[in-house]
Amino acid sequence: MLDTEELVDWDLRLTATCADDPQRIMRLLTGAILGCGGWVLSRSIPGSDSVEMSFEFARAMSVEIYTVLIAAGLDLSRDAHISMTELCQCTKDLMSTKAYDVARVRLLVLTIPIENKGSKKNERPAESV
Repeated sequence: MLDTEELVDWDLRLTATCADDPQRIMRLLTGAILGCGGWVLSRSIPGSDSVEMSFEFARAMSVEIYTVLIAAGLDLSRDAHISMTELCQCTKDLMSTKAYDVARVRLLVLTIPIENKGSKKNERPAESV
């Protein structure tokens, strides 16, 4: 039996925040990853404020996957941006030999309650007409 952990050169652990409902984030990301040709290995909502997903994709789709994460409204951590940028650049440089190698992502999304997003201390409530 093959150990799949050894077959993946790129095993990324990414963290992000998002001001959206965890169930919506999970559904959106699942559809987007599958739409890019990726494979969702696992997904869960371990608490009321987080989403965990593991997925794989061919490295040729690295830029598309990175784009999907941003388009989904995720605010990736600095380290997550660096990791995805390195993967995209390395894949571009080695496209002829590494395009169909598999990359794995273990993503943790921490949700921010919407009432906390962009709140301003001196903001006046809207007046009714």
